[in-house]
Amino acid sequence: MTSAPDFRQLAAAHGIELDKDASMLRITGSDAEYFAATARDASGAYWMLKAPRRGDVQARARHEKRVLDHVRGKVPVVIPDWQTHTDKLIAYRVLPGIPAAEIDPLMGELIWRLPQANVPATFADSLAGAMAKLHALDIGAAAGAGIPVMTPEQARARVRQRMDECNTLTPVPEQLWSLWQKWVDVDAFWPDMVALVNGDIYHPRLFVDADYRLVAIEDWSDAEVGDIASDFTLYFAAAGRDALEDLIARYERAGGRTWGRMADQAEMYYWASPIKFAAYAMRTGDLSHLMNVKNMVHRYASMLENSGYEG
Repeated sequence: MTSAPDFRQLAAAHGIELDKDASMLRITGSDAEYFAATARDASGAYWMLKAPRRGDVQARARHEKRVLDHVRGKVPVVIPDWQTHTDKLIAYRVLPGIPAAEIDPLMGELIWRLPQANVPATFADSLAGAMAKLHALDIGAAAGAGIPVMTPEQARARVRQRMDECNTLTPVPEQLWSLWQKWVDVDAFWPDMVALVNGDIYHPRLFVDADYRLVAIEDWSDAEVGDIASDFTLYFAAAGRDALEDLIARYERAGGRTWGRMADQAEMYYWASPIKFAAYAMRTGDLSHLMNVKNMVHRYASMLENSGYEG
């Protein structure tokens, strides 16, 4: 699908009668995976409407639905309740609260809703608590629900494989490649445990109330049983190392399991972001994404050189 569908017609075909006021339907939040809109129905309820762009997104949506059904009620936040789910439309009531940040569609930068000079403890504590609850869920039950499970060894091996695939798509500059190799080879980075992770703990997916308490998490499409540190990487990318270490300390106090180099591991996933994008590009087969792998690799290599980070 290359252009946004007629959401009014699509909703009607799925039994959702939207408000006749055209201003109550707003195309918003569309990304590489979905066309999206928010809308009010005839009864006054508000909906999030999402239309998958491609067949592989439809398959990932079926995975996300399994995750949502498994996690709902087991973590102290609201998660989407897909009242409609077909290959053409996903529809659920809008989540409570507002995003902790939004992505500027023109500049790609975050527009913050949290006070950045002094991030409220209510936000960090509620996020740490929700993550600790999620990561404590039974792995066997997750596997029984059809959620992919990796052992610690498999998680590490996948990173190594993705590095090689990325380097095949576009040669990785020496400094960045050396950092990746050091990371994957040093045992101290890698935990001997796994947990059910969301995979996309990122401020635009985190909804907060008026007191900046986390009340909802939206996107669960990357959830799996894997490396706990991967749930802290995008938080580091958005908020920095000090905020990451503070969150991990709060997470540990909330009962979360940690290890000595957990913050380093989370940060290393950030420096290795091109390998995840390369895997995504290969999965979609989108030529523009494949071409952008080279740009992303060189951008991270340049950032690494300017940062002085050595791992």
